[in-house]
Amino acid sequence: MYFKLSIRNAKRSIVNYLLYITTMTILLSIMEVSNCIAIVGKQVGFQTISLPILITLLLVILVGYIDSFMLKQRAKEFANYLLLGMEKRKLSFMFLCEFLIIGIACFIAGVLIGFGIYAALCIAVLHKENEMNISLFGWSILQTFFYFCLVECLGAFRKKHIIDKLQIRELICEKDRNQKISNSNTYKKWGIVFIIDLVCLIGLLCAIVFLPKYIAFPILSIIAIPLLSSIFIFYKWLFGYLYAIRQEQPNSLYHKNRLYMIGQITSSLKTSAVINIILCICLLFSAMSFSCGVIMLQPSVNLFNTDSQQWMGVLQISLCLIFIVIYFSVLSLQQIVELKRESKGIKVLSYIGKSNKQIKELVKKQIAGKLLMPMFMTLLVLLFSIPLVNLKLNLLLPIVMHNILLRAAFCFAICFLFFYVCYFFVVYTISKQYVGIANYRKPC
Repeated sequence: MYFKLSIRNAKRSIVNYLLYITTMTILLSIMEVSNCIAIVGKQVGFQTISLPILITLLLVILVGYIDSFMLKQRAKEFANYLLLGMEKRKLSFMFLCEFLIIGIACFIAGVLIGFGIYAALCIAVLHKENEMNISLFGWSILQTFFYFCLVECLGAFRKKHIIDKLQIRELICEKDRNQKISNSNTYKKWGIVFIIDLVCLIGLLCAIVFLPKYIAFPILSIIAIPLLSSIFIFYKWLFGYLYAIRQEQPNSLYHKNRLYMIGQITSSLKTSAVINIILCICLLFSAMSFSCGVIMLQPSVNLFNTDSQQWMGVLQISLCLIFIVIYFSVLSLQQIVELKRESKGIKVLSYIGKSNKQIKELVKKQIAGKLLMPMFMTLLVLLFSIPLVNLKLNLLLPIVMHNILLRAAFCFAICFLFFYVCYFFVVYTISKQYVGIANYRKPC
């Protein structure tokens, strides 16, 4: 009976699980590709076993994050089950069965997509059609299934541990508090420090590009310090500035939807600042990995053995995809939680005269802005660094590879846009259900 109830709940809550399905399927497909590469890599002396382990670790973290989200969203439902007399042991079994059913579907889809991607890489990019066979497919599936079972077992243990500790009072009552800054003028200091840090970063980058090698190479070892600090300082300044506008210039907020948008951003500004800093670094590493992968896949570049270099290029692009999935998964989950929390506030907008169409546009703008916010500093860094680094590479690489970094940056932008559209659709679809956009009507 409980297994049938799990199947029914999984079908009924399929929209709620969209983020879990998307994240799990993408990472499992990347894991399948990495396992195929690891199996073939042993034959050419290139080890990539660390990549599946890295993906497994990320899956454990992300699935744990999503588990907490799902438990919170279904808190009242679980409270009702407990009030009706269901034992926690049976509640755990029912919830674990839901995740297992959806997880198996994600595993099948991820394996098929992953091996399809690997086949496309072998045929279209690496021109190694002979490295695709049934044996490779079988061994890669077994390895992916092992890591999948490991993730599911760790997730199941964590979910059961959380459910066993649940109390009905905790499930029914939830509180959300806004975060505050003690001094709203600190953003001015952060702004000054950011400008100084950015000037130092640009100066070091110019030194690497234009100065001799014996001077440029030592600078490479320290350029990460101003780069990471500039990201940290920028978002400290940005959220401090928005908070100061909210506190010191309230009259300027009553134009269109500024009050709601800035209020929503600054309601959890400390947490949002930390998340944006981490995800900005994550996106920057993703762009670097993609560029390195594209360069290594060029036949005119001979840094290592040909086979090893090609697998290294594929590995770098795989890391890029992992970082992008982490970026959008965390942001999407954060946005869904915030929209769920603000559902009553959005409902009030319909009572004060906002039409259904206007509320939809407001939610779309909120989702679009939140998914792009960590990209602001990444875009700034890439805009001034890519032309300089591309100039340096043009001096080192053959003519046929001139402007390779610009082409790689364009391809990365297309890839980022694709994931952005996909995750925007997922978040908006889930948010419509939580916020209840379709049910709001302008009062007569």
